[in-house]
Amino acid sequence: MKKWLVSITLALACVAAAEQTPAKPSAPAGPGSYGGTVSGLDLMDVDFMFIGAHPDDDGGVGATFARYALDGGYRGTVITLTGGEGGGNATGRETGRALGLIREEEERRSLAMLGIDSPHFMGLRDFYFTLSADETEKMWGGQKFVCDVIRIVRLRRPEIVVTMWPGPGTHGQHQMAARAATLAYNYAGDASYCPELTKEGIQPFTPLKLYYYPPDAASTTLSVPSDDISRKARVRYADLRNMAQYNYRTQGWDTFSSLPAKAATPDTFMLIASRVPVPDQETSLLDGMFGPSATPVRIEAHPKTYDIASGQAAGIDVRYTNIGKEPVVVNPVAQADSGWVTKVSGGRKTLAPGESTTATVEVTAPRGLPATRAAVHVGYRTEAGAMPRTVTVYVRPLPDVVATFVPTYDIAAYQQFARETGTDWVIANQPTRLPVVVGQTTPVKVTVTNRGKAATSGSLKLDLPAGISLAQPVTYALQPSESKEVTVQLQVDAKALPTGRQSALLPVKLTAGDYTDSANLYLLPSLTIPRLAKAPVIDGDLSDLSGAAAGQIGPEDLWWRTKPDSPADASANFLLGYDDQYLYVGLHVKDDVVVCNIAPDDVKAQLRSDAIGITVDPSGSSRDTSTTMQAAAFPCTTAGFGARGFRDADANQGLMEDTAPGMQVASKKVDGGYDIEFRLPWGAMPARPKAGDTIGLNLVMYDGDQADARVGANISQSGLAWAAFSWGGKQALPYLWPRVTLGK
Repeated sequence: MKKWLVSITLALACVAAAEQTPAKPSAPAGPGSYGGTVSGLDLMDVDFMFIGAHPDDDGGVGATFARYALDGGYRGTVITLTGGEGGGNATGRETGRALGLIREEEERRSLAMLGIDSPHFMGLRDFYFTLSADETEKMWGGQKFVCDVIRIVRLRRPEIVVTMWPGPGTHGQHQMAARAATLAYNYAGDASYCPELTKEGIQPFTPLKLYYYPPDAASTTLSVPSDDISRKARVRYADLRNMAQYNYRTQGWDTFSSLPAKAATPDTFMLIASRVPVPDQETSLLDGMFGPSATPVRIEAHPKTYDIASGQAAGIDVRYTNIGKEPVVVNPVAQADSGWVTKVSGGRKTLAPGESTTATVEVTAPRGLPATRAAVHVGYRTEAGAMPRTVTVYVRPLPDVVATFVPTYDIAAYQQFARETGTDWVIANQPTRLPVVVGQTTPVKVTVTNRGKAATSGSLKLDLPAGISLAQPVTYALQPSESKEVTVQLQVDAKALPTGRQSALLPVKLTAGDYTDSANLYLLPSLTIPRLAKAPVIDGDLSDLSGAAAGQIGPEDLWWRTKPDSPADASANFLLGYDDQYLYVGLHVKDDVVVCNIAPDDVKAQLRSDAIGITVDPSGSSRDTSTTMQAAAFPCTTAGFGARGFRDADANQGLMEDTAPGMQVASKKVDGGYDIEFRLPWGAMPARPKAGDTIGLNLVMYDGDQADARVGANISQSGLAWAAFSWGGKQALPYLWPRVTLGK
């Protein structure tokens, strides 16, 4: 291509980028040494803010940050709650606070490339990997950190807050960061919330928009492109995002953040709440706040309840505040889908700057609608015939009879948080989980509610995958406004498992009357293991475990990254037994390339290399990994073959000799792989089970085939597990571990 054509193409791309970003209003001239700055708060003022748990959590918004901050003249900042010191280190041996300091510097350098120069690090503890929001809150000392976040929000005054997903399915610290961001959006403008902050002279501040990372592609409401050119960086935003991410070396981002980027994927967002009118299809995070779409009126609309009864009126409280500098006329309006009835109480009013007024909207859904969330647009007109400016709130019309699966405790806690913060319309993106055991009958609880005015009765209907059946029909009989909990017995046959799998995630639907609820069934393997008459010798020779219970893991049991090429690439047969003092585990591992790149004095984080992990919940009822034992071993090190054992991702991490007295590991190189043996002391676990008890136990295999890997390099390529659930359930959710009964 000729040089002049390249120049024209680049120029046109830069123009396109500029058109997608409303111009930042220039700061007013005034006294002071910093342009228009006249106070310390002016130095702090930003337009947008990301709130995350660890350095690199903002990696998903890098292209957008560069578009607005680097090129658009807007100001942004990031709050990172921890230093990330609980994670791995792909580049060296630093750990603990030393690693946290490195990761903070990685974050600073990454953000500087995107035009953000003043991030905040809260200094909360980053501990072992967890999927529990409750455990995170406990480790962080309760809710006090929320007011620390709100302090920064009030000082920095972001109109836009972006955060992570607040519900289960992600890291527990991510969940708590997102919940803190949600509370900050709701209450940073409320002087009665965190009242101690007023003693510091901080004024309340109300953000205008809140976004989450979408939990799935279908939840995306805004996609910001990354395939056009940054005016200042002179590369695509996707490339600039990768360049910034390359700084996160301790987390291994440099190994996959290529330049140029392999794919110019957009940054995606889910609009959760807005206090300013926005178009039905947003094109920018800035929509509604700058440029032609800006409005001088802040609208705060709150349905009295998200779930409403079909055919009955439900209220929405609305408050209008003039945040402009001139008087504005407000005529309250409300719009809903065809067939809905809307009624507005509250008439035309002229609001002076800073003045507020209220209105009430009643909405009535026609009977017979599906029980899915419905949008209600609430706002105002400035004069008769003018286009309305509205924000969107959601309600869900329900029939008289509603039956729902009783959620697991973590889903239930998130649902409660969502209801308390007015974000319960998002709950539909978080189906509950139902652990069921293969080869057994598992009880599943269901709540049935009669919202109608007459007594009712009927039968529950379940749409079940092949291989799963209902042990017996389930009926209900309810008086008006009555709710009952009933139990459904599900029989799970091994035929329900996909070919080659030991575990599976399958959908299930429950119907009562006109209402249908959905959930995910997690099919868990199980074994009864024998009490061994003679303790095996832990020497890597599995022959003295021949009387133990047996199982297998294969390429289909994938939870991490790339599926192995064949059983010879990665698979395992395992043996389990126990006695009064120990749990015994032996594995014959098939691995065509066994990598020994871990130094003998750097034994930690099994994800980095070939390794075996064993997760044990001795009580069988743990809610998080703090009351479990997570043992692991590398089959070899740079010193040669010979297993090295340790604990990882539980409440007592470190070398086995320090954290689990009596634990032994041994390994032997064999044709096509290796044999490895574990002896795990019951006395080193948080609880001691007895014969006949059922415990949680998973076996996890890590595989990497980089034969020439440098010492300490993270070569993780494939992860397999007896119960393999990709988003962390294989390791960090004890209720999704296989069920193992200690035979009498």
